[in-house]
Amino acid sequence: MLEDQIASQRVDFFEQIHHEFLYLKGYGAYAYMTPHEVDQLYESYLAQQVSIAAAITPQTSVISFIRSFIKSL
Repeated sequence: MLEDQIASQRVDFFEQIHHEFLYLKGYGAYAYMTPHEVDQLYESYLAQQVSIAAAITPQTSVISFIRSFIKSL
């Protein structure tokens, strides 16, 4: 059951990154990034969430994280 939840969260992140790229850039994420880079971005997001949780501060939303990344391109 936990594996299904983890997989679902990963898929949700990938879908969200595609939506945000379409919204902000007009093309999907894979027009700008390789699948490996998208996976690395997801791992970076997870690492950020762990460090934020350890500091007991509000977590950054997925959308905020993705938009911040896209705007940095």
